[in-house]
Amino acid sequence: LATKIDNYMMSGVEKGYAGTLLIAKGGKVILNKGYGLADRERNIANTPCTIFDIGSNTKQFTAAAIMKLVDQKKLSTTDHLDQFFDKVPGDKKDITVHQLMTHTSGISNGFGGDFDGTTKKQFLKTAFASKLILKPGEKYKYSNAGYSLLAAIIEKVSGMDYEEFLSQNIFKPAG
Repeated sequence: LATKIDNYMMSGVEKGYAGTLLIAKGGKVILNKGYGLADRERNIANTPCTIFDIGSNTKQFTAAAIMKLVDQKKLSTTDHLDQFFDKVPGDKKDITVHQLMTHTSGISNGFGGDFDGTTKKQFLKTAFASKLILKPGEKYKYSNAGYSLLAAIIEKVSGMDYEEFLSQNIFKPAG
């Protein structure tokens, strides 16, 4: 099995694929290997130890956490931003949890670079001061910032840090 999977992955490298793969079953590692280049400019290969930016993988967990809070009757997807935060500007006060989850809130994609540090307080200030790029509910426009607002809602409603809420309510129950 490992040889077949490895051959398949290598055929992808010939077409430009780059990444790492770990396959385990019953606690036994079947395949753990890097493919292609981690850095094309410097010709550095991927290895099983290559570190990757996880990108948007957290969005599915944020959405699951929101739905867990809905299930716990602590919020509704029709709730508005002004139900969670003080002094929400008029153009944003009626944005719903659903609109944040479906990228239809009109909130900009983000504020700064992916690796620029900020605090939650500063992020909220910037998000609420920003200009909407679309009318809320008008159409789909991808928004990382919308999901950051959802994370802040999770913390506000649950009284827990985002990571702790996920651990206690999503990961531990899932085993």
